[in-house]
Amino acid sequence: MLRVLLVALACASSVYAVDTEDRVRKSAPVSTATRLTMNSEFGSIRVQPGSVQPGSGRSVDVEVYFRGYPPSRGEFDRMLRDFTLDVVEQGSDVRVNGAFRDGWKPQLFFGIFGFGHPICRNSRCLEYSSWLREVEYRITVPQEFNADVATSGSPIYVGNLKGEVNAHTSGGSLNFGRIDGPVSGRTSGGSITLAGSKGRAVVHTSGGSIRIVEVAGDVDASTSGGSISIERASGRVSAHTSGGGITLRETAGAIDASTSGGAVTASLLGQPKEDCRLSTSGGSINVSMGKNVHMSLDASTSGGRVSTDFPVPGNSDRRQRELRAPINGGGPMLYLHTSGGGISVRNAG
Repeated sequence: MLRVLLVALACASSVYAVDTEDRVRKSAPVSTATRLTMNSEFGSIRVQPGSVQPGSGRSVDVEVYFRGYPPSRGEFDRMLRDFTLDVVEQGSDVRVNGAFRDGWKPQLFFGIFGFGHPICRNSRCLEYSSWLREVEYRITVPQEFNADVATSGSPIYVGNLKGEVNAHTSGGSLNFGRIDGPVSGRTSGGSITLAGSKGRAVVHTSGGSIRIVEVAGDVDASTSGGSISIERASGRVSAHTSGGGITLRETAGAIDASTSGGAVTASLLGQPKEDCRLSTSGGSINVSMGKNVHMSLDASTSGGRVSTDFPVPGNSDRRQRELRAPINGGGPMLYLHTSGGGISVRNAG
């Protein structure tokens, strides 16, 4: 009976809920710091460079947006008063920390009311979870700044920064602009997009696709459940997925690419200095090479044919299950293997 009464009261109060939003702001001047550091228990994170104005000082500006359907405006204001936001310069870092002081209740409280997805830690849950729908940190930093940010379960966006970027989320997508520096990104359940980076790019997701436009350096990309697309990379490319295709449009370095469930397409327009390996268990492999690229081909398929339009010395049959031959005089090895499709090696020139 008690449970029925409590649920009825909760449902009755929700009748008066209205869409409400507000924000909390705080800024800190920057003297010697060069890095933003943040590890949030909740909420999405958006980092972008501020506009440069003559005579203006360097600062880190933070706005935290809240949106939800509280039973009353008074309850929403009580949540805002319970939230603390700190923006502090400590040595080379500007540390951002947002936290609720007193809104944590025993997890049993949430079990009684049957809330769907409460925010919990150490057997205590945030009481506003029943109606708080969105928390977003919007952070503006100097354009030449590093960023090291993490959140427990929401997306992260980082705009066009000149510096090193590290981003980690346990349950959301990662979206990077053009980063003038190396990038490291990891998510346990979302897609990853990177417009560009100068330096090595290392990205991993356990459940989404990866799309990279341009990297001036090496690329290490892996996903457990999606496709991988890389438009341009000047360095070595490592790309691995357990459930999608791989597309590498313009690469100049060595390639190590594998998938368990899709096709592999790659363009070797520059001369790799090391061996290249491309493999798939469930699709075709299509490679195009520049007319001046020279490789030693080692291709085999269990479920199709190997074909090439390059001249193959001593072999007039250019469609077979296995083909080992020098291309343009030979060079680093080009290993191609598939268990479920054909292999083609084309002249891009």
